[in-house]
Amino acid sequence: MYADTIVLALTGFGNVTVIRINQDQYASEYLFRDATHMVQLRIRHSKVNDKKRNQSYDRHNVEIVRTIFATSTVAEYVQKAYLVWETLPSDGAQAVAGALSSWMQSTSPKANLAGLVAWES
Repeated sequence: MYADTIVLALTGFGNVTVIRINQDQYASEYLFRDATHMVQLRIRHSKVNDKKRNQSYDRHNVEIVRTIFATSTVAEYVQKAYLVWETLPSDGAQAVAGALSSWMQSTSPKANLAGLVAWES
């Protein structure tokens, strides 16, 4: 189980500590809120069925949503990022999710993320 607090590094803003506000058997929700913005972290697990292959997969989902509150000059807006991966229950491999995470963080200064924002494909 993850800790009751998790520190998220928001580029250009700094570290934000989110606090667990809800937990059930297969999910947790964390929250940070101040006068300028709110950050939510959700961690969820579920099962999905691939009818074509007649197999059941474990699905893991991590999502961060940041809401920047409105000011007198800027309307409220939302930033969202999430990672989802599916594996067979018997296959605990993290290779694909790890490769994606590494690719997104590789190069300096995060050129792959900058390329995505610039619509590169």
